[in-house]
Amino acid sequence: MTRQPLPLAHWGLERWPFCRVPDAARFYPTASSNEALARIEHLAEGGRRLGALLGESGTGKSLLLQEAARRLVRNSCVVASVDCEGLTTREMLWQIAAGLAATPREEADVGRLWRQIADRVLENRLQQVATVLLADNAGQAGPDAMTQLTRLSRLEPTPTARWTIVLAAEPAQAARWPETLRKLVDLRIDLHRWELEDTVGYVQTALVESGRMEPLFDDAALAALHERSKGVPRRVAQLSDYALVAGAAAGANQIDRSVVESADQELVWPTPVVY
Repeated sequence: MTRQPLPLAHWGLERWPFCRVPDAARFYPTASSNEALARIEHLAEGGRRLGALLGESGTGKSLLLQEAARRLVRNSCVVASVDCEGLTTREMLWQIAAGLAATPREEADVGRLWRQIADRVLENRLQQVATVLLADNAGQAGPDAMTQLTRLSRLEPTPTARWTIVLAAEPAQAARWPETLRKLVDLRIDLHRWELEDTVGYVQTALVESGRMEPLFDDAALAALHERSKGVPRRVAQLSDYALVAGAAAGANQIDRSVVESADQELVWPTPVVY
């Protein structure tokens, strides 16, 4: 029989509640994320050309795009998703073509890939099907890739084309996009940090879904968790995760403020918070 890891057994959990990697199955809706999703759906339904999903690092842009893709597919849209960070122009176009089921050849060049994408968008238009490209980390795309994204945003520019692109980036990165691209943006979609009630709801929901019915973080611990994480969703998950490990190692019966504060002092954040 496989033994549970110590923290799971200590807290009476069936699975680990806090996921450090974006997972649409654990998407937690907030007022901000629901508004962002509604705006993306509005873009697709209205045949709008380009949307910019903006949020600080850690606010959940990648996870939101995953959830948006799930909802758009459910609404009968054809959706291609691509992570632009570190991709060459050809790699990016190849992934877009593959996401649109254009079955590109491995050796296809940029010109061939472009034609396949354009043909696929045209086919979908003739079938009255909306086509959506969700581009994550668009703020990390290189100059050549940005040029291609600008070209793609001009592909089939009329509403009847039903061709929509959503670019996700940090606000400071988007400010450096070429002016020609920024002028094409039809709708800005802002993703904000969590309020206290969002943090509390997320933590409690994650614990219940993991098999813990009794309160585990007391009120002071939840307040400290929100304060220390500054309401940045990724940091909320990381600090909650580490607090469970630290509390189990200390033999605590419940997570209180001191456990959260101690965990925060020991946790090395991967990047600084920008205010």
